[in-house]
Amino acid sequence: MSVSAIRSIAASYALSRINWQGDPCFPQLLRWDGLNCTDADMSIPPRITSLNLSSSGLTGTIAAAIQSLTQLEKLDLSNNNLTGGVPEFLGNMKSLLVIKLSGNNLNGSLPQALQRNGLDLSVKGNPRLRVSDSSRKPLKKKVFVSIVASVASAAIAIALLLLFLLHIKKRSKAVEGLFMIDIK
Repeated sequence: MSVSAIRSIAASYALSRINWQGDPCFPQLLRWDGLNCTDADMSIPPRITSLNLSSSGLTGTIAAAIQSLTQLEKLDLSNNNLTGGVPEFLGNMKSLLVIKLSGNNLNGSLPQALQRNGLDLSVKGNPRLRVSDSSRKPLKKKVFVSIVASVASAAIAIALLLLFLLHIKKRSKAVEGLFMIDIK
């Protein structure tokens, strides 16, 4: 699966690296530049865990074949000339821990799925890419709600205290009235 996926990615970007021949992960001494793979175990075929194509002169959109690299943990496509939007499938790749897309010409909105905790995402240098501040907005909203709730609670407490004091004052006047009986 990794072999056909990486060959498709290489074809998408017209990559012609000298050592990108044969199997990308095996044998280990002939592993392709820019790749890291799981350790070769005879019972389990090696899988690509890291793909570094930074500063490789890539053009076009982010290749859909990347989603076929199911064990990918690190993806570096920074400092190229990639265009188009950031695909949703990157956010659905749960094994991805690091994504570097900075220094491209990506546009549109960053998918919500990529704004998850535990993901190291770098997108600086993409002037037309909109990154929502969703990670900051809830905090601002929580602080605002906390302040409003505190002020409202204080206002209610003051109003109840004033009502209580008014009630006591009226009651004391009523009690005074009972004790001021005209003795004639």
